[in-house]
Amino acid sequence: MTVRRQIFLVLSALFLAVLAAVLAVSVVGTRQYLEQQLASHAQDAATAISVTLGQALGKGDTVLAEAQVHSVFDRGYFKRIAVLGPDRQPIVNRELPEEINGVPLWFVRLVPIVTTTGEAFVGSGWRQLGKVLVDSQPTFAYQHLWTTAMEQMLWLLVFYATALLLMGWVLHYILLPLKAIEKTANDVQAKKFEQIALRPRAPELASVVVAMNQMSRRVGEMLDAEAARAEGLRKQAYDDELTGLANRRGFELQLVELLHGESQFLLGAVVAVEIDDMRLLNRQHGFAAGEHIMRALATAAKAVFAQGGLTILARSNEFSFSFLLADLTHEQATEQATELRRRTLAQLADFAPAKMVGINTGVAFFRQSDTRSDVFARADLAVESARQSDRNGFVVLPDAHDENSALGSFGWRTLIQSALHENRWRLVRQPVVHLRDVSALIHAECMARLVDAHGELVPASSFMPMAARHRLMPDVDRAMVTLALERLRDQEANSSATTTTTTTTTLAINLSPQSIGDAEFVAWLSEQLAALANGAKRVALEVSEFGALRNSAALASVRHMARQHGVAFGIDHFGLGPQAVQMLRDVVPDYVKLSGALSQELVAQASSNALLVSFVTLAHSLDVMVIAQQVETAEQAAALSAAGVDGGQGYYFGAPQ
Repeated sequence: MTVRRQIFLVLSALFLAVLAAVLAVSVVGTRQYLEQQLASHAQDAATAISVTLGQALGKGDTVLAEAQVHSVFDRGYFKRIAVLGPDRQPIVNRELPEEINGVPLWFVRLVPIVTTTGEAFVGSGWRQLGKVLVDSQPTFAYQHLWTTAMEQMLWLLVFYATALLLMGWVLHYILLPLKAIEKTANDVQAKKFEQIALRPRAPELASVVVAMNQMSRRVGEMLDAEAARAEGLRKQAYDDELTGLANRRGFELQLVELLHGESQFLLGAVVAVEIDDMRLLNRQHGFAAGEHIMRALATAAKAVFAQGGLTILARSNEFSFSFLLADLTHEQATEQATELRRRTLAQLADFAPAKMVGINTGVAFFRQSDTRSDVFARADLAVESARQSDRNGFVVLPDAHDENSALGSFGWRTLIQSALHENRWRLVRQPVVHLRDVSALIHAECMARLVDAHGELVPASSFMPMAARHRLMPDVDRAMVTLALERLRDQEANSSATTTTTTTTTLAINLSPQSIGDAEFVAWLSEQLAALANGAKRVALEVSEFGALRNSAALASVRHMARQHGVAFGIDHFGLGPQAVQMLRDVVPDYVKLSGALSQELVAQASSNALLVSFVTLAHSLDVMVIAQQVETAEQAAALSAAGVDGGQGYYFGAPQ
């Protein structure tokens, strides 16, 4: 129970007790007043009757005396009038029983009204002829007391309700800083370090707010410093300081990840740009002129390729640039390369030194099945062809591949749709283990294999690009999730059926960018996880770094949905993007899987160890587990473990099966 509610309940109980006491005092006071009135009424009546009875009884006329008593009794509110003789024997006696109408019996018993008997002596001259006894009827007194009590209670209840509302508002205002403190504590737990703007007047709360702000600020500053250090090391290792693009090293890592990672595409294009005569320009006009030209080219490239999907923008050599575009058509690649050339020449049209150099642009195409050396060879051929064609030459090499070879686009779509309709899929898993204890499994990553009409397995690299082109990835992911959850239910059923204690393996499912952006798929996935109840804790959802950066709103939605169901959430192929460090701070997943190319690079290059350690330190500061992908040897596993990496995935620990 919250502090606000406890204080509210205590104050309301005390206030209710005070109001109950006020009501009780008021009822008792009213009862005493009514008892006094009844006593006075009875005494006045007794005195008045004794005067008239003295005349009648002095003459011995009991009939007249009886008539006088009846006359008073019939028009008054009396319970009893009795006339006693000198021998205390009744001469006249009239009496009515108490009939209390309209008043609950419990109220009569709870608040009894005691009537006092009025007495007066009857005399004639100096003779005492008897005594008159009068008791007032309490019926109307009870009715008046009941009505008054109900009215007072109603008003007190109205006052009580109004006071409760005011008290609730006052407590809300007074304890508002506690809400802010609670929110800040939750934010700190979620690795968000906001400041409390509200400054309470109560010194005790004010000191707590100041302490919370100081703690949040200091922890945030430490994480910001660690993030800045990691980002600085990443830029130093993989970014070109002059242009802000990737350097040669970063370009090669991203190219390897593009060719061998999980980002599927059918056609890629490399736009190679080389600037001639730059050394001559630098000697005549200084290095500033050459830097201006290269910055202009980099700015134009960022503007032209900003809207692209899979892109790698790099300064690949001293006076060379390489821009990789994936998942696009020949026409789109040619159009973007043409626009890059036009913008660059337009920006340099008024810069006189630029007339000394030649900006040559070549475009070549490649497939995901090509090797890194194939891509470089075609890029070199394209830019050399442009140089030989003309000053500021521009050449687009023909695509050496036949796009419609094998099945072709329509054939692949038909194959995938038939597999979806006939549920021809097979689920394979690859273990992810703790590096400090390779026998301890973190989870198993699920991978889908399509089964063709002949029962042969089709690897993901063959059908995924076509599934993405035809917008079928949500359906493919739905099939994979269904298989994974069925496998999970089978594990739990086998575990409960056996007498020995077995551990159910957590299954990690990788979701495509198309799927996380599909509201219908996300809603379906949420329903499936809800149906698992506690079993959902054995599920992990992964989104690639590319997919996360491509649709941040969808990423936040899926992450929130995963948190609701107790599902672990991870970022796959992490670390190569320029926004990787900031995304780690903003998203704070449960784990990240370092890109395979990055893992191998960081282990192979001793100079990169500081970057790896910085990545790991920042992640651990945010309670994020770090897993390395494509671990192939014992040496790699040992080096990664020494750097603080938590887990590993690769053929060294087990192939997908």
